Amino acid sequence: MFDTSLPPFPGFRKEAFDFFRELARNNERDWFKARKTVYEDEVVWPLQCLVAEAGREAASQGFRLTADPKKSIFRIYRDTRFSTNKDPYKTHAGAVLTRDGTVKSSGGVYIHIEPDRPMMAAGFWHPENTVVRAWRDRMAQAPDTFLAMIDQLKAGDLELESDEQLKRMPAGYEAYADDEIAPYLRFKSYTVSRPFKEKELQSPDFTRTAVQMIKDCYPLLAYGWEG
Repeated sequence: MFDTSLPPFPGFRKEAFDFFRELARNNERDWFKARKTVYEDEVVWPLQCLVAEAGREAASQGFRLTADPKKSIFRIYRDTRFSTNKDPYKTHAGAVLTRDGTVKSSGGVYIHIEPDRPMMAAGFWHPENTVVRAWRDRMAQAPDTFLAMIDQLKAGDLELESDEQLKRMPAGYEAYADDEIAPYLRFKSYTVSRPFKEKELQSPDFTRTAVQMIKDCYPLLAYGWEG
């Protein structure tokens, strides 16, 4: 499943990044409502084109990733119910390529559009405990397979990381405390990331850059999906 109706990615114009800078200073509903068409024209539409084109190219090269321009883009509206920050809008945009093209699918490639720090990331962010346990079991049972995947990521200049880690070895894995896989057994997420510059995303050639990221991170996705 991939969209064939949208044109190739045109590149984000400077106005897209200017919009988010101004939104950060004016995070109010009235301000956003008056400029919603700017958001849709300068951010949403080119982002839809980007994920659609990247999805088409990824599929043509045999990668199990796709994008649905209507379902692959995260909403700009923040969920403020349980947050002390009551700003109604996110000051960035995000989209994913996943196996089914939806934002809730397990494992995928994330595109982040934000002034001064656009980036791409991939992997499995805060998966359920059962998934984490399965990863740990696979690492312990076949460490060479896991470490080979790590080497593939490094060959693409990517490093496996986690935003949260256990301070101690997880229960049941204490015997691996001195093994090479020990740091990874404490991970709660399994992700890689790559920063970019605004100028790179302003070029139509960024689609090729995004597909290269897909190639470089795919060993991580394939490992996770096989578990």
